Amino acid sequence: MCTPIVDAALEVAFRDLRLHRVDLTVFDFNAAAIACYERAGFSVEGRLRDLQRPRDGEYWSALVMSILEDEWHERPPGRR
Repeated sequence: MCTPIVDAALEVAFRDLRLHRVDLTVFDFNAAAIACYERAGFSVEGRLRDLQRPRDGEYWSALVMSILEDEWHERPPGRR
């Protein structure tokens, strides 16, 4: 379900808005979202350690992910 929504957003970003790069930040424990973004063509660029401290007192880390325009255009037919 996630990938078609991300694909549609990337279509707008790269075709309509003519962006060169799209990036996002996702908490590193959100495996389903990370897998979705990787299927859509995003790559992990780095980790933001102990980024946020929620109410329970634990720190949460996040991943920075991105996809570039040329990477989006190189995806297989039906995936762009």
